[in-house]
Amino acid sequence: MADLSALKQAKNDLIRKALDAALCIAPIATAIPAALTSGASADLTALPTDWKGLGMVTKDDAYTWSRAVESTDTTSHGELEPTRTDINSDISSLAFTAQETNKRTLELFNNVDLTALTPTAVTGEVAFNNPPRPVTRYYRVMAVAQDGEGSDTIYIAKILPRAMVSEPGDQVWSDQNEITYPMTLTAKKDSTLGYSVRHIFGGPGWKSRLVAMGFPAAA
Repeated sequence: MADLSALKQAKNDLIRKALDAALCIAPIATAIPAALTSGASADLTALPTDWKGLGMVTKDDAYTWSRAVESTDTTSHGELEPTRTDINSDISSLAFTAQETNKRTLELFNNVDLTALTPTAVTGEVAFNNPPRPVTRYYRVMAVAQDGEGSDTIYIAKILPRAMVSEPGDQVWSDQNEITYPMTLTAKKDSTLGYSVRHIFGGPGWKSRLVAMGFPAAA
């Protein structure tokens, strides 16, 4: 006879946290990495130089992933609940607040391309204008979170192969807080790759828990 604990199959070792994370951005033409980890030790693979990290973000919400799913119900006479439900849209987005003022955050937040911008000679001053007719700019995005340390390290990543800044937030200038860059990235399907969001899990700690999580062991 089974008891509740046998039915529950609870494993507290499978509860994950994002103890730290990195958000990296690359031009839309940049190749997507083939894998997150490599080798028998499942070490994190270095990204090519075209990928630039955004640096620090605020702590409270850090990286907030959202999905907006809309559906349409079909109802039938005599039935008390919908007899068919079709998903019409499934939109994924990532919201965060960047704390560092650097070239990449300025480009994203202001929807500008600063590739050709050169600081003024002698003073090093930098200036640019908001575009009079904004265009939609797309980027490659990879977010990588880490849980655990050393041989127990687990990496959890998401790749958005075609993402746009859909919602820049309010920026506050005050003597109480740092100047930040709140924004939301919305994922779009890349027509060549065929997806809008890719989920990746790896690392030595992940590899050692494959069977416990219900996957086959690594060959």
